[in-house]
Amino acid sequence: MIIQALHQRYLDLSADPDSGVSPLYFSAAKISYVLEIREDGSLASIQDIRDHSGKKKQPWIMNVPEQPSRSSGISPYFLSDKAEYALGHYPVMPLEKDTAKKKGDARKKYEASRELARKVLLGVQDTDAKAILMFYDNWDPAAVREHPALQSWMEELDKGVDTNMVFRVTTRQAMGHESEAVKQAWIRYRQESQVSSDFEAQCLLTGEKASIARTHDKIKGVRNAQAAGASLVSFNFRSAESYGKDSMQSYNSPVSKTAVFGYTTALNHLLAFPRNRIWIGDMTLVFWSGAAAAEELEPFFAQYVDASHVPAEDKKLTSQLQDVLDRARQGSNLDASMVPQGDTPFYILGLAPNNARVAVRFFWQGHFGDLVNKLGQHAADFAIAGTDDRHRDLTNNIFRILAETMRVGGDGKKVGDGPPPLLGGELLRSVIHGKSYPFSLYNLILNRIRADGAVNPQRVSILKAYLNRYMRLNKGSTYLKEELDLALNEHAQEPAYRLGRLFAVLEKAQQEAANNKLNATIKDRYFSSASSNPAAVFPILIKLAQHHMSKSRYGDFRDQEMGEILQGVYEFPAHLDLQRQGIFVIGYYHQKQYFFEQIKAAAEAKKEAAAAAESSERSDNESSPEA
Repeated sequence: MIIQALHQRYLDLSADPDSGVSPLYFSAAKISYVLEIREDGSLASIQDIRDHSGKKKQPWIMNVPEQPSRSSGISPYFLSDKAEYALGHYPVMPLEKDTAKKKGDARKKYEASRELARKVLLGVQDTDAKAILMFYDNWDPAAVREHPALQSWMEELDKGVDTNMVFRVTTRQAMGHESEAVKQAWIRYRQESQVSSDFEAQCLLTGEKASIARTHDKIKGVRNAQAAGASLVSFNFRSAESYGKDSMQSYNSPVSKTAVFGYTTALNHLLAFPRNRIWIGDMTLVFWSGAAAAEELEPFFAQYVDASHVPAEDKKLTSQLQDVLDRARQGSNLDASMVPQGDTPFYILGLAPNNARVAVRFFWQGHFGDLVNKLGQHAADFAIAGTDDRHRDLTNNIFRILAETMRVGGDGKKVGDGPPPLLGGELLRSVIHGKSYPFSLYNLILNRIRADGAVNPQRVSILKAYLNRYMRLNKGSTYLKEELDLALNEHAQEPAYRLGRLFAVLEKAQQEAANNKLNATIKDRYFSSASSNPAAVFPILIKLAQHHMSKSRYGDFRDQEMGEILQGVYEFPAHLDLQRQGIFVIGYYHQKQYFFEQIKAAAEAKKEAAAAAESSERSDNESSPEA
């Protein structure tokens, strides 16, 4: 399914001339320099075409004659290669004395590049082809470091980073490899070089009898994989052989050369552009829609993984799509017809490095409407009181969720080691498949709350989402009897929830007794033990609260709240398991948020009363006769 979807992606892109996808026998490459040559083959200058706008200079991605992976030996690329192949340049490091070997290797690479150019372009009647051949005939790699046009570039070239070059004749606008005559010569050369080694069979992708690829092209851009590329499909052990097919040649998975080129080009194209690629831990995530006219759907999904990854212009959803998303967030069931372009196919692929191969972590394919349903359910599970409209989409953002597993420093920022590498993939799989959230995520959040005491909306929403989804997907279980709400539920009977609320009331009583001038509260000392061993802690806290309430002007209110909360709690449990510890935290947060909303409502009411009094006084002054 994966290869078929990628091959179809290539067919869709190749039908669009502005897509930038490479045609057969060509590939995308990073180009940093242009060698400007005259029609007589002499070198006129060298041009740096990298993007200098950022901190790091970025090469220009350009479609060039196909560049297969090379790991060792001498293997030149046609009209687009590193300085050592294109010029015979050999880098010289400071204090380095012996450069003879480097000089010899660079000459061999240049000569191999020259030989390839002669094979391809000999007899081609074209200005670019003739000028390039004359350059190769006249250029002396031994004098590369003395050439006037290269003197100012030696320091950059000696770094050996991003030195890929292409040719351009000074009298022409296009690059040398972009000349139609040169491109046709290259295509003929590639076709002729493959005829002798063709093995024909039925292609698994197209179903047609065609020339089968001996090996599948490398995939580049997977995080932490080999820089030269890694294989998605390959065989290298004898037990994989069948019916006399050599496993080293990939004939056990017969895919035609054109189909292999198509799916690998499509995947490399996705990996090359940040719009369709996000890194989560050690996993590289690529995603795409199945229709060229539905490109706005891709950033919509991306913002649920990493909002900072999405450009500002792509974050603006249509009002219709935003309305659908809000309905899904509120728990309404949607079908594809209710979602704009809901019947558009959508694909999500998670890849990870595995030695010289690419491992598939997961693959999801379906319609965009199904995906919106899953994302809406995810948003509904994570909805929590205390987040305003500006931050509600960030609460359920994958990166923001994973960041909460990190330690909080003294300045409130996340510090220390990042989340476990595999957790991001597990969490995303839970979201797009609608399955239970990882228990490891839930456990990590509880541990972080115990360690640093930070009970924020993001962490509480994670605990709430895990418990609610667990209850919904395990309906036969009586472990959790009631769903946890968005905000305070005064009728919830779960003892752990009520004890969390009680702890918040006890803390409030302490703060009021000290007129909110405490450097630390009972939360800093007792929260962890109260959430795990209530029977050992709460009798002490209640006794202490009597002293606090006797000194507070609101002591009677707190005493009444304690009585209401403790109704139905006949004894303090000796121990709360991990699930009920999460419920305790949620109850604590809900009660704290309820106090905050009370203060906020009182402040707004006071403000409105003052405004009304001022307006009434102004009206009286305007209506009274002048003295």
